[in-house]
Amino acid sequence: MRIGGTRNGVSTTKVTGVAATSRLLVGVAGCALAAASVVIPRSALSQAIENTSTVAATRQFSIPAQPLTDALGQFGRQSGLQVAFPAEVAQGLSANAVVGTFTPRDALARLLQGTGVSWRITAQGAVIVGGQTTDASDDGAVTADGSLLLDTITVTGQSERAASSGSGYQGTPDWVYETPSSVSVVSREAIQNSGARNTRDLFNNISGVYAGEANGSFPTVSPNIRGLQDAGRVVVSIDGARQNAQRGMSFGGTGGGYQSNAGQAFVDSAFIRTVEVEKTTDATSGNAGSLGGSVDFRTIGAEDLIKEGRNWGAELNATTGTNAYDFQGSVLGAFRFPDTPLSVTAGYSRSSLGEYEIGRHGSSDTTEENMKNQLGRDGWSSLLKVEGDFGDLQASLSWMHQENEFLYGSSGGTSRNFEDSRNDSVSARFSWDPASDLVDLQGSLWLNDSAMMEMREARPSGAPDTYIDTGLKSFGGSLENTSLFDTAVGALSFNYGMEAFRDIASASATSATIASNPTWASNYTAFSPPGRRDVAGLFLNGELEPADWVTLRTGMRYDWSRLKGTATYYQQVAASTYTAGSQISRYDYALAYDPDSLVGLPPFLVNILKSQYGEVYNGVFYQAGSQIPELSTPAGYSGTTLDIDRTDSAWLPSASVEFKPADWFRPYVSYSHSFRPPTILEAFFAGGTPSDGSPGTIFAPNEWLKPEKARTAELGTNILFDNVLHDGDSVRLKASAFYREVDDYIVLGSILTRDVANKTYYGFVNYDGTTYMRGIELEGNYNTERYWLGGSLTFLDTKWPSKTQVFSNGAITTDGEVFATSGAVAPELKATIDAGVRFFDGRLSVGGRLTHVTPTQSRTLDDDGNLREVSDPYTVADIYASYALTDSAVLKVAVNNVMDRNYIPATSSYTAPGRTFLATLNMKF
Repeated sequence: MRIGGTRNGVSTTKVTGVAATSRLLVGVAGCALAAASVVIPRSALSQAIENTSTVAATRQFSIPAQPLTDALGQFGRQSGLQVAFPAEVAQGLSANAVVGTFTPRDALARLLQGTGVSWRITAQGAVIVGGQTTDASDDGAVTADGSLLLDTITVTGQSERAASSGSGYQGTPDWVYETPSSVSVVSREAIQNSGARNTRDLFNNISGVYAGEANGSFPTVSPNIRGLQDAGRVVVSIDGARQNAQRGMSFGGTGGGYQSNAGQAFVDSAFIRTVEVEKTTDATSGNAGSLGGSVDFRTIGAEDLIKEGRNWGAELNATTGTNAYDFQGSVLGAFRFPDTPLSVTAGYSRSSLGEYEIGRHGSSDTTEENMKNQLGRDGWSSLLKVEGDFGDLQASLSWMHQENEFLYGSSGGTSRNFEDSRNDSVSARFSWDPASDLVDLQGSLWLNDSAMMEMREARPSGAPDTYIDTGLKSFGGSLENTSLFDTAVGALSFNYGMEAFRDIASASATSATIASNPTWASNYTAFSPPGRRDVAGLFLNGELEPADWVTLRTGMRYDWSRLKGTATYYQQVAASTYTAGSQISRYDYALAYDPDSLVGLPPFLVNILKSQYGEVYNGVFYQAGSQIPELSTPAGYSGTTLDIDRTDSAWLPSASVEFKPADWFRPYVSYSHSFRPPTILEAFFAGGTPSDGSPGTIFAPNEWLKPEKARTAELGTNILFDNVLHDGDSVRLKASAFYREVDDYIVLGSILTRDVANKTYYGFVNYDGTTYMRGIELEGNYNTERYWLGGSLTFLDTKWPSKTQVFSNGAITTDGEVFATSGAVAPELKATIDAGVRFFDGRLSVGGRLTHVTPTQSRTLDDDGNLREVSDPYTVADIYASYALTDSAVLKVAVNNVMDRNYIPATSSYTAPGRTFLATLNMKF
């Protein structure tokens, strides 16, 4: 027997036959695999067959008709399962094409249908492909003790546990490089090795993606994909539960106003198994209301923690470092109940980060050398997850709870803001896949409750301590089914379903001065206004494979939205005094006076006589020259309330063609429409900037605001090579080029309202014209047992219109100057190189990363009509290493920002941390 090692959970070891006398052993851990020709007693084999079960998760399969050996290899990669089979079984046989979304059980059944080859999926999730008959006399030799001797067995594929960490860039699994769209994945191993201070740091090395923040201490993330960010343009979710909370002007930033990083997705990376980024939007579930992509944070489960052959598992992580990286740690555990289909996973995470120092090197014009407003934070999170495998029915229920306390403002000053946030994300999901081509049903229900309490310290201007309470409750669900058909023109599948969600926002502000003047509350809640939004969608997708080398896909979705609520904005009213007798036309003399006696008298004499009497108003006599209170008004503010109840809808087609001229080369082309209705923040935005005074003199809602609509075309390819230079190495490459047009892009601009004449407000408006975005993205990796070399490249070119639409009583005019402070434009270029070496049979790994980014830009134009640069270019180097102290303990060290550069991260507004040393201990039990 020969024992072979694996690389990133994938093994190509061939083991020649020897006898063993008890049972077949197939290891499915993501480390070393052993497989052998073994002798199996018939009774043991029967018992193993009785204990087999299906694998829970559905996956996207794209396996063309081809020789069975190659097809089983592709099945192993795409399913994430170990596949073991005698070499002779596949000789001379061809497999069927399998294209679509299936469980591994159904996919394998379709693959082998009509071949006469038997197969089983064990209770441990390994696939055993047997001979052409179940008769032992046909499969191999029978020994004297009644055991069955099998010939050469080939083991291929990945364990389910290793499926989230493949041989691609940042541990990307192979299914990503077999998917005909722009998808990026960050594996759990890459997450743990990143040394991230914040969850948004996980996006630094993904092509086409940014996640800057306007304040270094905030525990929120708002990803920017291909230049689109915030307000639901990119869907951010945890296990499918949308993180829709938005808050303008809360995190500082250049230019003031509604910022590009107003998204408030709270995500603790300690519980994340993978980060899956989809950079386009099509007619599939999860894309309702999205303009250009999605980010799904998927939490860990029992299979990630429980080792093979056990019912429980645990993991401990602890990180500390310099530069105010005080502590981040977590403990997780999982238990599988014996003789039941249930497992439970729980975790607790704690973080304590102080006020970091910025870098000391670099001649930056856009950073402050002594900046002290990256204030620290403390927080804790918990995770609870229950999973059930009931054969054809798979179900899970997960709950992530997070609480964070943090600051922003000026350190040591009197203008700090204390933040206390809470976020609960609950997701229930199921899939039902009976033995029917017509039914593969999946559904979900989810709830996300995000709340933030802010205490603004008293200001020198006289404003007292002010308390702001904002929140957003979102809940929704989806239901979809996939039906499969064999037709004369090829395998045909339909995926169809529906999804819907509701956002309910609330906001209030209290202080001593607000109690005496309630209108001032609008100054503190303008950027988190209350309101309600409903979004729903229906979708239908078809997929046809008329030949082995091509797959056609097309889809249509119908999205609908409704906004309902009220918004009040104000105008300043000047003081006025009405004096009795000041207006002759309204003069009403006292009854004792006969006005006819004034006829014919000179005017000066009339006025003299009038002054001796007075004016009667509403039955009350006022002596001439005195004030009539009912006709006088003090200086103040007059409120206008706008009732908003609007609906928007759109039909959104999509289509793609994938070519497979070779197993390693898969080019594709796609085209899609997308649609994003206004959010609660954009629709109900009204009030002023936080202050006590002049309530609501700045912002007003725009009742004529239009949805954004986009059209995106993409050309890309996937490349997968194994055994390129020597046995066991691999090449993975994903490349794409895209072109996008966005109509009516929403920004902050100037409006004239219907109810207030001759006054200009700021509000959300649409760009007058089309916004163009185009780019090129590359992600690739070369991996061997000894070293790796990978990286990503992003080129983005954005053309914004030179005008915004100004609304005046429903009519659209244009203004030559663009006023648009609603966010930054992602840099034109981002490049990352990541390389490393492994020693001592992989126990020690040492790597480094170099990232170069060009300036972030503003949507305002300079004098030459070009986008204005608002930050400097920067190059940052990081190094990292890990050493396996034991089979269960790993020590990881990292140095981030090795050169101690002073720079502002892309799409951010605050300077990044300077050089930081980190040490992490990871232990698994």
